Amino acid sequence: MRQTLEQWLDYIGGLHPIKWDLTLDRVAEVARRLGVVQPARRVILVAGTNGKGSCCQALAALATGAGVSFGVTTSPHLRHFNERIQINGAEATDLQIVSAFEQIELARSDISLSYFEFACLAALLLFKEADLDLAILEIGLGGRLDAMNLVDPDISVILPIALDHQSYLGDTLEAIGLEKAGILRPNGTLVLADPDPPNSILAEAARQRCQVKRIGREFDWADGEVSWMAAELQQSLTLPSAETSLPNGSLAAAVQAMAELGLLNPNSVGQLCNVSLLGRLTRLDLAGQCVYLDVAHNPHAVVRLAAELSRRGCPSIRVVFGLYADKDVQSIIAAIGPMVHFWHLTQVSEARALPVEQLMACLPLADQARAESTVSVQQALENAIRSSVGTDTIVVFGSFPVVGEALEYLDLQSGARLQ
Repeated sequence: MRQTLEQWLDYIGGLHPIKWDLTLDRVAEVARRLGVVQPARRVILVAGTNGKGSCCQALAALATGAGVSFGVTTSPHLRHFNERIQINGAEATDLQIVSAFEQIELARSDISLSYFEFACLAALLLFKEADLDLAILEIGLGGRLDAMNLVDPDISVILPIALDHQSYLGDTLEAIGLEKAGILRPNGTLVLADPDPPNSILAEAARQRCQVKRIGREFDWADGEVSWMAAELQQSLTLPSAETSLPNGSLAAAVQAMAELGLLNPNSVGQLCNVSLLGRLTRLDLAGQCVYLDVAHNPHAVVRLAAELSRRGCPSIRVVFGLYADKDVQSIIAAIGPMVHFWHLTQVSEARALPVEQLMACLPLADQARAESTVSVQQALENAIRSSVGTDTIVVFGSFPVVGEALEYLDLQSGARLQ
C-alpha cells in the first residue's frame, strides 16, 4: 500500500521500462481521461536548451505582480520532488501530490507511464483543481514529443538552442531546433529568445503562420538592460547584472510573453531584479568561504558560467564537478578549464553517471596534476573546503544531482547562508 510521497516515487520510478519514451499517445490519453488537457485559462510553454527554469521563475514573478493566479512546473528537481510543482509561489505539498498520483493511477488503468509523465500529469491535475488563470509549463526534453506538449499553449517561448541530448534530439542545431519547434501551434504566438536561431525554427513558424516576436527585433536586451518593443507597448527595464544570476534573455522573453497575453503590470517588472533560482549561480557563504553552485551541464551553459565567474572577479577557483555520461565532457572542460586552479572530480550514484575515472581521463595531462577524484559528492566538497585558502572560490557545477547532493550537504552545515 503506497501512502507516502517517497513510496509513490519509488513505485512510479519502476513502472515504465524506458526513462525517456518520447511519444505522446499514452500520456495524452490519460490526460484526456483526467480532464487536464486545458490545465488553466491561459498557458505558456517554455522550451530551449538553457534558461528554461530561469524564464519560468521570471514569469512567476511577473504573474505575481499582475495579480493573477498561476502554476509553474519545472524539471528536474534539485532536492525535493515538490520543487517541480508550484501554485501561486508555494510548492505543492506531499498530500497534494500523493492525491494527484492516486487519481492518475486510477485513470491510467493498463496504460504504462514514465516517472516524468506521472510528474507532468500531477502538475496539470493540481493546476486544474486550483482553477488558475495561468499555467507556466517547462518542456523537459525537446518539445515535439515532450509530455507537456499535450497542452495547447497561448504563447510558445523558445530560448537559445545548443547541442545537448543529441541521442534523443539529433546531432545538429537544425535537427534540435525542429524538435523544439514542435511546441508551436497554427496561427500561434512564438516568443523567440535565441539571437541566432536555427533556420528550422523560423521555417516551422512560417509554415504554421505563427506571429513571431524575436529577440533583437521586436524585443531586445543588452548590457543588463531588458527592453521590449511591441507596437502596443514600449518600455525598458534596467536589470543590473550584479543583482540577478539569471540570463537576461530569459528575463526579456518572460516580459515579452506576459505582454503578449496582456498580463504585464509595468509597475511590477522591477521585481525581476530580485528573481533568483536555486542552482543557477547560487552563492553561499560558508564561514567566510565563497561557494557557487550551478547546474551548467552543457558547453553553452558552462561558457556563460565561466564568463560570470570572470566578471565577478574570482581569482582562484576550485571546482567540484560531475556529469552524466551522455554529455560533451571535452567541450565543457575546455570552456572553464583555463580558470580552474584545482579539480575535485566526482560522480553521483546513478546509472547514467560518468565514472569518475573516465572524467579524470578527459582532463588534459597538465590539469590531471591539479586534480583528485572521489565517488562521493560530499567527500569532494569537503576536500575542496578543507583545501581552500582565503582567496579561493569553490564552484560546484555539472549535472543536477551533483548540485543537489552538494546543497543537501551544505544545508546541514552551520554558518552556511545564501548571499
